[in-house]
Amino acid sequence: MERRRIYWILVVIVLLTSCATQRVSTIVGCDYDNKKNVTNYFVLPYGSVDIPNKWERTTYNSTSKQQFFTNDEKVIIAVSFGPCNKYEFNADNSKKGFDFVKTFYKWDSEYFATDYGLNQELIEENVADNYIVWRVYGEYNNSSWDTYFLFGEKGGYSKSFSVMATEKWTREQKINFLKEMYIKKQD
Repeated sequence: MERRRIYWILVVIVLLTSCATQRVSTIVGCDYDNKKNVTNYFVLPYGSVDIPNKWERTTYNSTSKQQFFTNDEKVIIAVSFGPCNKYEFNADNSKKGFDFVKTFYKWDSEYFATDYGLNQELIEENVADNYIVWRVYGEYNNSSWDTYFLFGEKGGYSKSFSVMATEKWTREQKINFLKEMYIKKQD
């Protein structure tokens, strides 16, 4: 109960600060819930996610707004939230819902193909829940790439989850993990 109260106090602070400054302030946090066995990561007001099991925050990429995490198996994932109109392909905010997700996928997959010569595989499109699961793979600069992504949109905010190259999880485990994070808690 105390955690919920703190959460709402933080939301009110963010909203009041946003109104006063005309720019959006964010509150970022990460907390492991031992009882539920989930790691809750949030970037208020953009979104939050319950990541199954215990994860530790590692690096943050300020360009892509990706927060990286690792678990005790040394699997690496990344999570990113943000306003849809902050992407160069949607500065006019004309793309919404699944149209935004399709354009986001096309934009990012072309980046990996053009800049890195990597291959892409579209795995699943879900128009009803506004997400695409896809994979980028191949060789670049003497290293092997094999990353699974889920791009989604809800309420004008993008959500991007990824699982980096690992042989500790099967293809199905990677895909199910991404979908579980997105579908379990869409805020």
